[in-house]
Amino acid sequence: MWGGRFDQPPAETARAFTRSYPVDRRMYREDIVASRAHAAMLGRRGIIAAASADALTAELDRLLDELTAAGGPPPDADDEDIHSFVERVLTERLGDDGRRLHAARSRNDQVATDFRLYCKGLTLRLAFALLDLLDVVVRRAGDEAHTAAPGFTHLQAAQPVTLGHYLLSLYEMHARDVQAALHAFTVADVCPLGSGALAGVPFDIDRDGAADELRFSQVSRNSMDAVADRDFVGALLHACTQLTGHASRWCEDLVVWSSPGFGLVRFDDRYATGSSMLPQKLNPDIAELSRGKAGAVMGAAAGWHATIKGVPLAYGLDMQEDKRTVFRVEDDVLPMLAALRGALDTLRVDRGRMAAAAQAGHPEALEIADYLTERGAPFRDAHQAAGRLVLLAESQGVTLGQLDDAAFAGVDDRLPGEVRARLDLARMVARRTSLGGTAPTRVLEEAGRARRWLTWQRQHLEGLAVRGLPPQLQPRAPSPAAAGADGDAA
Repeated sequence: MWGGRFDQPPAETARAFTRSYPVDRRMYREDIVASRAHAAMLGRRGIIAAASADALTAELDRLLDELTAAGGPPPDADDEDIHSFVERVLTERLGDDGRRLHAARSRNDQVATDFRLYCKGLTLRLAFALLDLLDVVVRRAGDEAHTAAPGFTHLQAAQPVTLGHYLLSLYEMHARDVQAALHAFTVADVCPLGSGALAGVPFDIDRDGAADELRFSQVSRNSMDAVADRDFVGALLHACTQLTGHASRWCEDLVVWSSPGFGLVRFDDRYATGSSMLPQKLNPDIAELSRGKAGAVMGAAAGWHATIKGVPLAYGLDMQEDKRTVFRVEDDVLPMLAALRGALDTLRVDRGRMAAAAQAGHPEALEIADYLTERGAPFRDAHQAAGRLVLLAESQGVTLGQLDDAAFAGVDDRLPGEVRARLDLARMVARRTSLGGTAPTRVLEEAGRARRWLTWQRQHLEGLAVRGLPPQLQPRAPSPAAAGADGDAA
């Protein structure tokens, strides 16, 4: 493709080091679709003959069908990259017409166009996979709306909550991740095709027409920035870093909760592993590996930002590391989301142990302080009174509710009597009715709102896929997670 200026071919070690075909061959659909739009534009503008453009578009369609049926380009092809592979095949089949395809185009704007298309598709795949996970999260939140559970701060018992409330906190996290993925889609939705190597091209090209065919919402306004810009990669990596960080936090909860010291949940056999030596083991490896993937994704994102910060405008070959980074992250994140969906869908909850854990650590103390506050005591005085009762209960080895009336009256004469009725676990949880609170009534309301949002968001994503991606690049099938649950939780 560029050998005319050179007397010697590249050294084998240099070629092996610089070629990217083994990595970027997965972008064959995007390259063919973008090349087709470019060829059609060249024909419309008379830059190449209409017959040549027709031959190119027909052969590109045929090549896309062939490679799709074969599961992609051959892994052992000797081409420099996927772009040279496509052009070589066209030239072998069409002769000079194949060699005409690259008029008014550089690999710089070609690569940027292809990769933006790929990243737009990936952001939608991520968003759909997140919705698949959230379907399970919200369903289980409704199922566990009345299940008392321990709420922790500093990993110490703090306040009783409902398990449904906890699960809806995961919904809130990952709903933000859906929005981050959609933001990455928007950042990628700019067409650089027609920018050339960095200075634009001298031909009378139709950039808007090509962008419309590729379903970009706008074209780039500066040719240097168009080939240099990889902010869309940063936005995508940020979305993946955020979502894996979120998943890692609640996976850590599940690892702790499934340990013998807690015993609050149990992973289904299909989403756990054993030990090669210890017959009794049931390991929460899905959750543990998800924590590990979070670290890998964060590292990949940091590595990419360290790479791009040193590349002078407009282009350097270091920038081809963007694809290796994004593909690695994709291969970590999408299977992780599918596995977590199955693990959470089949997770077994020990509601009795949940309730017992929710009552540990004197959670009634705040209820007592609130009771005194409602009767006129300054909250700081009420806080101290409740704290003195905790010390007294610990010295006697009893719960706050087991202290006698004399103990209560000795701290504050407003305490004996009806306060005891408020120390019941279910009542403590049910009283937290403020907007966003843990009361079962609130959980059921929020679960309903979440279900409505998921329905709307899925419809929005489906519409965005149609509007924002060419037909050949539409999502081909549901993610593995979308196939449905492998079993029912108990």
